Amino acid sequence: MDNSAETTDITASSPRKHFHCYLLRSLDPKHPLKTYVGYTTDPIRRLRQHNGELKYGGAKRTARSGRPWQFAAIIDGFQDKVAAMQFEWAWQHTHRSKVFREAVGDDALAKRMKRRRGVRARFDELRVLLGECEPFNSYPLEVYFPEEESHELFCTLMPERGNKAQDIRKKVCPVDEMPFAAATDTRTKKAQKVNGSWAQMHFNLSLFPSAAPSQSRLLGQRRHQSNWALNAVTPQASHFFATSGFNQSDEKSEPEEKSEPEEEKPESPKVEAVEDSEQPAVKIPAKFKPYPFQYHQEFIVTIDALTNLGFGIARIDLDEPHDNPVADGDDSDEASNDPKKWVVFVPNVIPGESARIRIYRNYATYSDADLLEIIEASPDRIEPKCDLANICGGCQYQHITVHRQRQMKTIQVQELFERLGGLKADEFPSVLPTLGTDEVFGYRSKITPHYDAPLKKKGTKKNKDGNYKGISCEIGPIGFKEKVSRRLVDVPYCHIATPDINEALARVRDETRQTAREGKLKKPTKGATLLLRDAGDGVETDHNVYVKTTVKDLVFRFKAGNFFQNNPFMLPKMVDLVVDAATIPSPSGKAMTHLIDCYCGSGLFAIGSSSSFEACVGIEVNEMAVEEARENAALNGIENCAFVSASAEAIFDPVTLEGRSDLVVGDFPKETTVVVVDPPRKGCSVEFLEQLNEYKPQRVVYMSCDPATQARDAKYLVSYGYEIVSVQPFDLFPQTRHIECLATFELKD
Repeated sequence: MDNSAETTDITASSPRKHFHCYLLRSLDPKHPLKTYVGYTTDPIRRLRQHNGELKYGGAKRTARSGRPWQFAAIIDGFQDKVAAMQFEWAWQHTHRSKVFREAVGDDALAKRMKRRRGVRARFDELRVLLGECEPFNSYPLEVYFPEEESHELFCTLMPERGNKAQDIRKKVCPVDEMPFAAATDTRTKKAQKVNGSWAQMHFNLSLFPSAAPSQSRLLGQRRHQSNWALNAVTPQASHFFATSGFNQSDEKSEPEEKSEPEEEKPESPKVEAVEDSEQPAVKIPAKFKPYPFQYHQEFIVTIDALTNLGFGIARIDLDEPHDNPVADGDDSDEASNDPKKWVVFVPNVIPGESARIRIYRNYATYSDADLLEIIEASPDRIEPKCDLANICGGCQYQHITVHRQRQMKTIQVQELFERLGGLKADEFPSVLPTLGTDEVFGYRSKITPHYDAPLKKKGTKKNKDGNYKGISCEIGPIGFKEKVSRRLVDVPYCHIATPDINEALARVRDETRQTAREGKLKKPTKGATLLLRDAGDGVETDHNVYVKTTVKDLVFRFKAGNFFQNNPFMLPKMVDLVVDAATIPSPSGKAMTHLIDCYCGSGLFAIGSSSSFEACVGIEVNEMAVEEARENAALNGIENCAFVSASAEAIFDPVTLEGRSDLVVGDFPKETTVVVVDPPRKGCSVEFLEQLNEYKPQRVVYMSCDPATQARDAKYLVSYGYEIVSVQPFDLFPQTRHIECLATFELKD
């Protein structure tokens, strides 16, 4: 049977999309060397998208710069979308591939090729991919050049083999006259019949076994982290290549002898790749990046440590070094700086455990994986109290004993001060053991569960006012985000919240859903956050209602939605330690007389320390919180405290607070003044630290909810002449990754 006739018949009777890769060059004189590699089913429509002629569609990034664009080459003949997508990826990341480097013959040369810019550089990479790299040199691909000039440039790059040049199928013709120009009607987007010459350029599907198309999903898998898969071609496909007129290189024309199997390298005891045959076929996400691992590739790894987000760190050996250094201060700073080690983050594990994991996302310097199975469990592993602990992002450590949790938090703070603070272990006192209480469940006095935009019934129309108010709708999950995504987990009961909150939670969830069904939601087209605040005398759900709480016989009044520490069992101990750190006499023996409370909020530390100082001044940018602080001072009969609403940097301005000449901060004696700092998670601003350096108080007591930013700021304070006296972590939120930390700095003599 004639192969070409059969191919034509299949294409005509069962039209399907055809995929191409393309190379664009910029005609903008400001971007003379700018190029772009992509893939598409309709090159003409895609070019219009790149040039901004079509409002809808992709190519938004290139549509913003480099216009106008013009085709330099179009590669045709891909069997399916995945094959074209993987060729595009390979062309964009040639410097990462061991196969490409071996084809070039020199790693350094391959890297230099990638650093070059312009059409010539991209053509040079293209001829290596098509002529030397498996499996692409086995594909019936053809390169179309819109201009003779581009064709000649490409030909000059192909090396001579004996008396003839490297064999790559190529052709010159205008874009509108290329066979695939009529494959899709860009106005109706419907597939149309194509002629035999067009069909001939594609695989004859009848010559392939039924499993052959699915093998293309393995493109991008790196055998031993170095190769593109699908190296073997079926006998039927080989026959088609030999009889269809497609040229193949001299190296491929001779039948290969069966080589002896290579001696297996001993498996690393730390990382073991699970065989591909054990993995079921899955749909690969369109945006998945196949370097360095394929989608759902499995490994058995050992967990080295935990990140500050609570994820386990595993390191996998690569056969080739990766070229992406880790940026300082990045959230992925746990990623390895060893170019042959690749970091993978895994949830719900403990350092020292052996686990089977499955890759689901690759980033530039690390990958994310799901935990499939614990192979060797840690002695500190326990059964979580909550059934949702493995998926809910509210708790990260329920599977770990509390004793081990606090050990890990102590180690983490020590490492942060050494790494981000740039301090050596002998330059500051060892971090003290993390301090906690016996209340490790049922301690949290405030939670804020969320729900996404409510769902309307199909066909629901807006009301007369043009909105959905008064229209019935349904609310989905009410809870917290998953550990590994932004999806919500429905949480009917939270084990770390107080019993009173959980009792109210069931009622609030039911009322919220009923309100949605009755069409009474205030914002029926958006999600929302619910509030449950346990103030001791009941649970409040209104953000604007004032509540009261007692800390060490002091009463604090604040709005339920405002910030206030959420562990009433730990809070008195924290206040005691802040007061103790602030009131210790200076190294010269002088008693501390004045206190400045920066980022004071509702006045917790200033009011709590007021009995030990002659004068206390607090500053807070939130005017409402400052009003609350003033009311709290009056409520407790405290007269030596004053509060001002301004940014923290303004506290050192020589201004009189409330008209009181005795509270001019600039006149406070520096040698007996202590500054208490309790900033938000982002830490102190550089401007504040510089003004603190100019003022030079005797002592700085720094409370932080993020030891990473605290360690960063500690580097500034040490450079200003302060020394670290103590570092005390608090387990303010057991079962979670969160750490509160108190660091005391003393000015050197």
